[in-house]
Amino acid sequence: MVLLRLPEAHDVATMALGCQDPEVARWTNLPSPYTEHDARSWAQKVNNPVHWWDEPTWVIADTENRWCGSVHLESEQEGAARVRFLVAPELRGRGIATRAVRLACRWGFSSLRLNVITWRALIGNEAARSVAQQAGFSVHNQIMRRGLAHRGKLMDCWFADLIPDDLVDAHSGQVWSGPQLTRREREVLHAMAAGLSNREIADSLGISENTVKNHVRSILEKLPAKSRMEAVVKGVQEGITRLT
Repeated sequence: MVLLRLPEAHDVATMALGCQDPEVARWTNLPSPYTEHDARSWAQKVNNPVHWWDEPTWVIADTENRWCGSVHLESEQEGAARVRFLVAPELRGRGIATRAVRLACRWGFSSLRLNVITWRALIGNEAARSVAQQAGFSVHNQIMRRGLAHRGKLMDCWFADLIPDDLVDAHSGQVWSGPQLTRREREVLHAMAAGLSNREIADSLGISENTVKNHVRSILEKLPAKSRMEAVVKGVQEGITRLT
């Protein structure tokens, strides 16, 4: 089981160590050598709400809340995003990246209403290609010429894409269909997770209390949930919100 969450202070040292792995420098554009200062700067950027909604990024954590890697949806054009990910070297090959990518893509399709999510990697990055395939991406046979910027150069790359109908649950065999929350509904759900009352939510968002009640009712129907608490729990499980 993996959890997608925002970076926390205790992630910095572990992340800095994990990103010093030679394979990270080989396949990504992260600074090399990667330092705790780099990790701290990244965490501060990701925790900025304005930046986060433009390019959703999560820490991949295990059941003990330890940093395992990261996954990121980079906006490409309207209705499309590119997924990027990395996993700590000692945890590779355990399915962690695949589960995290699937969770991030589920969220992208349901909350951002993306039509397609793409993936690209330098030719030879077999581990990343395997993750993309296991996550349900259709990897194209042809090579994308000069399709990926790497260390200041445009390089040939492998590429793949994923649409909502491709995201099939590995256990049930059913196409996943997540809650289609609007941006305002997500804002209300975030406020609910923070413990705000309807009046407090209305004041913070500049809308009427009746409008908040309508949004809450819609959230409960879409998740679905029988109570505000259950809605928050499901929102956290789906990666739509987090407890603060």
